[in-house]
Amino acid sequence: MIRVLFRAPPAVRDSYRFRGAAGPVAWPREDGVGLGPPGAWNFFWRLGARPRRVSAEAAEDVPADGILVAIAERENDRALATLVERWHARGNWIIAAGTPSAFPLLPAGAEVRRSPYPYAALAYRLAGRTEIMAPPAGEFARWQGPAGEGELVALGGERQSPERALALPLAAPAIVASERFLYLNANPFAAFQSWLQGQSDLGPWLGWRPRLHWLDEHVAALWRMLLRHVPPLANLQRPGVPGLGATTVVLRHDLDYSRDTTYLDLALARRMPASYAVLRDRNRRFWTRRLARAEGIECCFHYNTMDRTAELASELGRRARRFIGHQAPPPALKPGLGDIVGAGLRRQVTKARAAGIGIATLHRHGAFLVYPEWIDALDATLAEFPDILGSSSLFRGIVLRWGARRVDGGGGTLFDFPEAGFPLWFPFKLARADSGLALRGWESTHIAESEPGLVAQLLYHRIPELPQRVVTLSYHPYHAARPTFCALGSRAWFAEILDLIAERKIEALALAEVYARVERAAAADAD
Repeated sequence: MIRVLFRAPPAVRDSYRFRGAAGPVAWPREDGVGLGPPGAWNFFWRLGARPRRVSAEAAEDVPADGILVAIAERENDRALATLVERWHARGNWIIAAGTPSAFPLLPAGAEVRRSPYPYAALAYRLAGRTEIMAPPAGEFARWQGPAGEGELVALGGERQSPERALALPLAAPAIVASERFLYLNANPFAAFQSWLQGQSDLGPWLGWRPRLHWLDEHVAALWRMLLRHVPPLANLQRPGVPGLGATTVVLRHDLDYSRDTTYLDLALARRMPASYAVLRDRNRRFWTRRLARAEGIECCFHYNTMDRTAELASELGRRARRFIGHQAPPPALKPGLGDIVGAGLRRQVTKARAAGIGIATLHRHGAFLVYPEWIDALDATLAEFPDILGSSSLFRGIVLRWGARRVDGGGGTLFDFPEAGFPLWFPFKLARADSGLALRGWESTHIAESEPGLVAQLLYHRIPELPQRVVTLSYHPYHAARPTFCALGSRAWFAEILDLIAERKIEALALAEVYARVERAAAADAD
């Protein structure tokens, strides 16, 4: 059994402050503070295991077997140190990360340093391989003299690929191992959660692994390393989610400004479930009535992230330019902060439900992920509406971090087609860095408007360490008969993709059904 130790994150000096749905928020910005325990939970969950969350304040009963994952975020944290020592003394294995002074099982004399290279990711050189483990400029520990195995390096130069990257030594070990104890330098669990939910930019490193499977491949690489150093992990039960096969496909359709039913007709003819995300626009009544008669089709909510005034001006300008033959660029789209920040998302969902739109799953409309305000708003929305199972918001688009309002390469970054942006093909948990708590609902990634060959590559790519995957494919009816992506419209692509799914005997489910099965599995483990 994997148990992830939770301890409330400390107050830190470098926090991003904003007014959230429930009042002022101070969100830690550096080193993934508060995100390590949720990251460890998501890591083992992705492997098909059933990790348990253990509160440091309520963990008096120490089992005589198992593996404890402990991430320290305070200097000389005696409460955490005492608990770790107690578990270790009972015969448990400890996997540790974070502040070294909280772990008496480490060699004395550790120094905490910060990488001097602001654009170089931290990586392990271990067993003949170099693996990225953390974003740039993070903290790490080092000792005078030998204290561990492997080498921690910063990856500079042409950082897009292993072949061209420069490995800059940091005079620190990758790991420190002793009897039933393994310390992971540079806190890879916090890094994993930071990449997973957009707190850190994964874009510069996508060329290091298969781009559309980056985070899945990252989980597999870290798992292989852990297996070499923590032998009991070889016996870890990894049953996955009952009711989901090795591969599940979700067909998602965002109904933006279109009444084209081609995709719906094809899905119904093949009895293929799908999720249809309805926008609160002039077509809302048409789609809610049509979907109410469609067996096996989920009607869900397409929540807005854009300034609708700017969006309307852009659409009207596009039509006018097409009419007069003028090719001037369209007006710039802007984030609709009032629809996202604070109670904005909650208000959207309230209106959607009143309009007859399903809210079991929420699907992002527009290019913008305003971070971390969006997670705070989603947290409040999930608390208000217990019938929401989760959202589908992490895919290509513009991530605006820490108050940025445009793409600038730092606070604002862009994932363009065909990037998934957050390439982990399984439902996972978002988390609040200010509390260290995971959100109630589920999140997942998807890829939009993929041609059949790219879908085939997605479905044929296998990672032996990961027993299950859920691949969400999004297609907008607006493009079904328009040459936006394909000369004759995307409907020919979509029909071919349905053939591919049928030929490989892959089960297709609506996203709400996937989340319902995942939630049942997670809830059973929590009992």
